[in-house]
Amino acid sequence: MILRLTCPECKKDSFSADAEMYKPCPYCGIQFSGRYGSEKRRAYRIHKEIPCSLSHQGEHLHAWTINLSEKGLSIKIDGSRPLMVGDVMHLEVADNPLKAQVMWSFDHPKSNATMSGLRILDGAVNIFQG
Repeated sequence: MILRLTCPECKKDSFSADAEMYKPCPYCGIQFSGRYGSEKRRAYRIHKEIPCSLSHQGEHLHAWTINLSEKGLSIKIDGSRPLMVGDVMHLEVADNPLKAQVMWSFDHPKSNATMSGLRILDGAVNIFQG
């Protein structure tokens, strides 16, 4: 079943198979879910595009960060690369090795990319570095 979700910021409609997941609005980019509304994380996030690499199911992938915080990050992977919620992977961001768990993931059809939110399990990224 596909659900129509109205963005709490720009009021435009988008569609999703899951009303609970936090996903970015395809129009204004705000993170929200159809069930819980706007994202209200307590950790400060910076929006920064940093190249990163990750290993997932034996495949080496190149990605870019979308935003980072002390406890997590969002990434964008070119092409359709379905990542399952709960998967644990190893990645490297700005020469910092991390172990992270997939919290959400979806294919963004307009940009032909997979967007994923990861919770850092081990390691850290200096988010304020150049």
